[in-house]
Order: sequence, then structure tokens, then C-alpha cells
Amino acid sequence: MNIVTGVGGYVSASVAERLLEAQGADQLVVTSRDQKTLEAWRGRGVDARYADYNDKASLLEAFRGGDRLFLVSAMEAGPSRQGQHRNAVEAAAEAGVQHIVYTSFIGTERDEVNSVEVADHKFTEALIRESGLTWNVLRNNQYADAMAENQAAIAITSGQSIGNTGDGLVGFVARSDVAAVAAEIMLGAGEPDTGYDVTGPELLSYRQVGEMIAELSGAPITIVDLSDDEMYAMWDALGVPRDATGDFSKSPVPWGSDGMVTFGRMIRAGHLARLTDVVERFTGRQPRALRDLMLERRGGWPPAPAGTASEADTEGADVA
Repeated sequence: MNIVTGVGGYVSASVAERLLEAQGADQLVVTSRDQKTLEAWRGRGVDARYADYNDKASLLEAFRGGDRLFLVSAMEAGPSRQGQHRNAVEAAAEAGVQHIVYTSFIGTERDEVNSVEVADHKFTEALIRESGLTWNVLRNNQYADAMAENQAAIAITSGQSIGNTGDGLVGFVARSDVAAVAAEIMLGAGEPDTGYDVTGPELLSYRQVGEMIAELSGAPITIVDLSDDEMYAMWDALGVPRDATGDFSKSPVPWGSDGMVTFGRMIRAGHLARLTDVVERFTGRQPRALRDLMLERRGGWPPAPAGTASEADTEGADVA
């Protein structure tokens, strides 16, 4: 029996869809905190169980009877997420789960790679290794979808693409490719007790991402590269707390600046400049390119300022 956690989110829902198609409803359990999500899956004949990472008892009940568990990482960085992941791993072991597939982040196996986000994943990978269960971890590069959606919208609206990443390169990977690899591993592909770096097909800098957004949107976008101290000052001025336990009542984003600044520093240091053949090896096809995702998603972008026109609109609109 396969169990997929967090099916209210894109990656987990996509993994569950693939498992449902491959094996049928009688071999699948999904979990969520959201009752509407659970009811939707139950309507399709799937055993959908309530589970909250903050409530170990709920996890223990939700994981009973499962053999393989897809454990999607929680959202809140820092001590809160580490506690949630401890609950999930301990509950899996106590419930009789035999194998965990966990969504980690690229570079966690290297001592020199550090950020607030990576610290949580290193912590969780250690818990899994020490649990006595067999495992696989998907060490995903940064999601291309975040660039094609959030980053694009912010850059077009503000006219700026701001970061502290310097000339660092990233192997942006589509969430759909991560889900496809995860589903294959849940179905038994791969080697046990092995981590896989899941990346896209090319290395790009944040400057190149900003230039791509400008080209495809027609919006005038200035690339602004800041130091770490300047990034902290910017987020401080906007009311963003430094860590995940701070006051977010006036913050325009749900993440602490420690996480965002150390993430940019990690990119600047070259730790995300990695490409692999994992997507092709597990799915039989090439990973999706960021440009393709942007062409797909730009229909949902805010409009460019009046009087501007995209080269893609005038010369290649038929490819969107």
C-alpha cells in the first residue's frame, strides 16, 4: 500500500494521480489536513485520511497499513518544520511503514552547503537514515514553477528582479518532473537507501531568468543584485521577520528573511549549479525547460505596462 502525504499541494497530488492510474484506488492512501481535499479523493474511491504534521497521533493513524510513504516536506522553515518532520518519521516507523520517499533539496549531502532551508532537510534526512526504514530522498533543485509564476509576477509588477545570487547558476526543475520521478520510485524504481539529485535541463542565473521574463512579457525589468546585508535591510524595511518564529502580521511574504538571504547566498556560492539525467532516467523523457514553462504560464502574468510589447508577442505568439 502506498501512502502520499499532503495531497492538497501540487507535487503530492500529482504523485497520487500517477499512482492511482498505475495501481488503482485499492493500493493508495492519501493524507491532508483539508477536509474538502479529503472528500474529493474519497469521491474517487481513494482512502483519504486526515493527517497533521503537528499531531503525531493523527499521523500514526493515517500511516497504518502502509508499506511505502511519500513524505512531502512541510512549509515552515526552522524548528517548527524539524519538529513536524520528526513527528512524521517517528509515526511512519511506529505504524509499520517500510520505505520513505522524501522531498529534500539539492546539496544536503555536502557539508559545505548550508542555508536555513538546507539545515531542515539535512536534519530530516538524518532522522530517516536513523529510523531503520529503507529510503530514497529526492534532492530537488529549485522549482522552475516558482520562476514562471511568482518571480515573473513580482518582476513585471515592480519592474525589478531583485536578488543576492550574483552570477550563481541554478538547474531549475519543473514540479511535474519531480512528481514523475517520485511516482516511479514509489512504484519500486531506483536503488534503496539512495539520494537522487533531480534537476532541469539547463543552468541559468537569476539575471538570465529576469531577462527571460522581460523578453516574454514586454515589461521593462531592471536586474538588481544586492549584498546579503542589503537584502536583509530591504526585507526589514518591508516588515519581514528574520526567522520563521517572528511576527508575520505585516509581512508581504510568508518566509523569514534568514531563509531567503541564505538561499541566495547558497546560489551565489554555486551550490545549485548542478545538472543530472535523473528525470530522463526515471521517466524516459527530457526534463522541461524554464522557457517552456514561462510560455505556458504567461497567460496568468500581470499585464506589461502600457505602451510596451513583447518580442514573443509580435514574432512568436503562436508558441504560447
